[in-house]
Amino acid sequence: MSDFVLIEGRRTLYLFRVAVACLGACALVWLLETGTPVFLPLTCALVAGVVFAPLVDFLDRLRAPRVASALLVMVIVVAALILAVLSLYPVIFDFIHRVPLLWAELQYALSGLKLTLESVKEVQQRVIETLSAGDQAGTAADGGAGVPVPGISDVLGYLPSIAAQIMVFVGVLYFFLLTRSDLYAFMDRNTSVFSKEVLCRPEVDVSRYFLTTTAINAVFGLLVVLMLSTLGMPNAIYWGLAAFLANFILYLGPISFAACLLMGGLVAFDGAMSFAPALIYMLMNMTEGQFVTPSLVGKHMSVNPLLVFVSLIFWIWLWGPLGGIIAIPLLVWLGQVNETVKALRETGSRGSKVRARVA
Repeated sequence: MSDFVLIEGRRTLYLFRVAVACLGACALVWLLETGTPVFLPLTCALVAGVVFAPLVDFLDRLRAPRVASALLVMVIVVAALILAVLSLYPVIFDFIHRVPLLWAELQYALSGLKLTLESVKEVQQRVIETLSAGDQAGTAADGGAGVPVPGISDVLGYLPSIAAQIMVFVGVLYFFLLTRSDLYAFMDRNTSVFSKEVLCRPEVDVSRYFLTTTAINAVFGLLVVLMLSTLGMPNAIYWGLAAFLANFILYLGPISFAACLLMGGLVAFDGAMSFAPALIYMLMNMTEGQFVTPSLVGKHMSVNPLLVFVSLIFWIWLWGPLGGIIAIPLLVWLGQVNETVKALRETGSRGSKVRARVA
């Protein structure tokens, strides 16, 4: 009877802990979603700090003051982000104004695929309606009420929130780089798992992973530009820039880009040539994902594809495209921390066995 009561008590305690953990996870997700204006720039700053932490350590080895090292790295990161925004702004602005025309051209191109299912009269009527809708949409894009384009008052209304998020990002990034060693030392003294070595060693791996994938994506985007230019695709540079950004979001990014490229091919070309850009891109992406990235990144940095996919879905659902970009570095960092903890435990157990044998 006592054994049965003991087993039931343990089972009840286990179920209680599981319930508390589930409630805590739900509360954490709710908090992250509700506090997106704060937690999104904060998380991005911490990820950027982990990626560029080895650069701060390198400057420390050159005897540079920690304040100067943190400030220099922060300026480099912020300058790179500003340059990226300035480079993307004309592309996004031009794309917003071209959406009505592109949509009309896409409808016109897709109408040709329905010739086998509809009569010529119905097809002609659809084309006429599409072209008239396209003219109205084009006029609305210039000054009417077609696709809504943010005005100056709308942009000014978002400026305080954007400025606050930029301040959170810059402040957290700077102080994390400045006090990182002290923070790791504090966690080393007060926890049994997160030692300073456990936290510092994965930074090098995450930084190498992020910088390597950035270089791979840059070369891949350049190859996409060359491929599309050879095919005669309009705005090949813009497509290459989009391919570079989409490649940071594994699986979902290339799939979404291939769908957009398919629609662009239907608008730009006729016949079987319409499918050539998307098909060649998919072959290039498969080659890059199966051979190039694993050989340069290394098998020890590989992560379970299911975890990658679930992580991408969760962070994109929570924070949109930025969540998809930070999902992989976060997952890689957690995986490397786990590997480091296991390696240190194995080393410690082997050392204890050797000492026991000697004794």
